[in-house]
Amino acid sequence: MKVLKTYGVNLLALAILAGMIVFRLTSYGNLNLSVANTDTGSYIKGGTTPIFSLTKSRLFTTNLLYYWADVQDCEIQAISYPALRTETYRAVQPCFDRIVFFQNVLSIIAWSTLALLVSKNLSGGYEKLLAVSLIAAFGFTPSIADWDSVLGSESLTFSLFAISAALIIEICFFIAAEAKINKRSMLISGLAMAALILWAFTRDANIYTLVVLFAVSILAIVVFPHIRKNKKLIFLVTAVFIVTVIGLQSAMLSMRWKTPMSNVFNDLILPHPARVEFMQTLGMPDPASAEYSTWFSENAPRAYARFLLFHPGYTLTSFTSELGGIFSENIQPYFYSEKTPARAALIAVNDVLHPKTYLIFILDILLMIGLLFSLFRRKNKNFTTWVWLGTWLFLSASLTLAVGFFADSIGVTRHTMFAVELFRLMTWLFLIILFDQVNRKDAEVLA
Repeated sequence: MKVLKTYGVNLLALAILAGMIVFRLTSYGNLNLSVANTDTGSYIKGGTTPIFSLTKSRLFTTNLLYYWADVQDCEIQAISYPALRTETYRAVQPCFDRIVFFQNVLSIIAWSTLALLVSKNLSGGYEKLLAVSLIAAFGFTPSIADWDSVLGSESLTFSLFAISAALIIEICFFIAAEAKINKRSMLISGLAMAALILWAFTRDANIYTLVVLFAVSILAIVVFPHIRKNKKLIFLVTAVFIVTVIGLQSAMLSMRWKTPMSNVFNDLILPHPARVEFMQTLGMPDPASAEYSTWFSENAPRAYARFLLFHPGYTLTSFTSELGGIFSENIQPYFYSEKTPARAALIAVNDVLHPKTYLIFILDILLMIGLLFSLFRRKNKNFTTWVWLGTWLFLSASLTLAVGFFADSIGVTRHTMFAVELFRLMTWLFLIILFDQVNRKDAEVLA
């Protein structure tokens, strides 16, 4: 009877997901529609050979996509400049249509995979259906799906992370079950590593999620003795470490950080005498001198990090005062969409799943604390696995939010967008996990 019930729940989950995929495919217009922005030219340039170089202006994953699409001789026909209030409508642009079609298909696969694998590793039937519905809807609503039409790195950032997270979830539960290594687990591990590598080399900020992944993996290996016996995990952790080192090295050697860091110094440091005086104690020469450029190239990131560390009051208040603005957007600014009944329904659901309030950030902190406290009261490998995954997601979102906020003074909302969406996703994911654990019949609660 239990087998039949589980089979029925899984079948219903697949039916729900199939219906949502159909709605996703038919509600956003032609999947070949696209729009460019001010950064698109740099992605086109990045698609020229060699596509991989530690010092190139763009990273390997976007370079590979634009190289594959062969867009170097293609003319941009629809471009938007939100800063100048010149948003436009999307258009079918030859050559670029291949890029956005790929982005749309990858996005659908990514969020469907995440929804299914989260659902698979939950216990309750209600929670399984809730996970499929909420996570798929989260990825199929405009806050995420609209970016699939934009010629930039945002779509790949969302999609590759969703795939990476889904596969890591599957690996973690495989390890928790202490199952024997087989061809399926090896395939999933290989796909997870490939997705993580592509994810890491999409945007420089993405590498920080791998720093956190490596750190929490080492913590798990130290805390849980049986994990140390898993050779596959040790191999994966070593691979993550290598990719992390290469990614950080690439970010520093490429000097991609110079423009945003120049914005920070010009807007937040140099206009304030007291801050300039502090920087001078770290060796900063007169900004008008010839030596300043050399010092900046060699020392600016470290000096700015020390400034933030030694001025915690400024660091905290500058961040908290902007939280409202950081969480205030949930629709891309690059193109207009036709006002259809389907679009109106999507926007209504979008505003529920992607709320424009920084209270989401506060709620996630409380939920994370709740998960950690519950961990000490429930002897349950599945719950421990979910808490480990939640810790990785929470710390990754927090670190990328801090980097996106402090590493540039221009376009802060866009630079923190991934972290904001991750916090929004965690709210629903954490609630589903807690519901599932409350309803588990086999969970042993410590008195």
